[in-house]
Amino acid sequence: MAEERSVEIVGDVVCRPRKPWSPTVHSLLHYLFDEGLPVPEPLAIDEQHEFVRLVPGDAGDAAWAHQVSLSAVSSAGRLLRRIHDATRSWQPPRESVWAVPPEGSSVICHGDPQPANIAWRGCMAVGLFDWDVARPAEPISDVAYALEWFTPFDVDPESLGHRGLTAAPDRRARAAALLEGYGWEDRLDVVDAVLRRQQRAIDEVVWLGASGNEPQASWVAEGWPRRWADKLTVTESLRSSLG
Repeated sequence: MAEERSVEIVGDVVCRPRKPWSPTVHSLLHYLFDEGLPVPEPLAIDEQHEFVRLVPGDAGDAAWAHQVSLSAVSSAGRLLRRIHDATRSWQPPRESVWAVPPEGSSVICHGDPQPANIAWRGCMAVGLFDWDVARPAEPISDVAYALEWFTPFDVDPESLGHRGLTAAPDRRARAAALLEGYGWEDRLDVVDAVLRRQQRAIDEVVWLGASGNEPQASWVAEGWPRRWADKLTVTESLRSSLG
């Protein structure tokens, strides 16, 4: 999901609007940060805003140059596994509130682990931020989401070029690198997993938009969920290259 326009960054401090789930997310971040995990340091929450400290490293548009190599993709998988494992021992607050409905209770998933939400140094994934849509879920939720972006399931030459990739990246090798870095051991139909996660991401935007949350309400009004449905067709079209 894209970042909200109302986010302000001053130095290494991010200020964003407080949401109903902000206290729950800050509780999680406090735990992970105190355990030495590379997540934003939660600083404060007031009646209108929340404040966190940025994870050092390149991110946003500057992230794409770092995620080209297979070793970089693998490092993202390792980072995601490290964070997932750490969340298993966190005790959520009794009155926890999440942005989207939980998918399970095995770990706390980030919800949006794409390259732009990762801090990078030297083509290595070193931090994970923007936890706004975190939720209790099975690990496959985040793994499938990451596979969509790192494989990637995209065929637009301009978009691929922006990511530093050729028009025909070795998707099979890139998917394998992410799964190997994560330490995924179960059999996995990558395409089916990504298709399910793409549909859930669309459903979540619609669900959040219907509740009046921004920027999702604006995305729904502008018809983006209908356009994003085309992603599922693209993903299915790449099945042979992942077989």
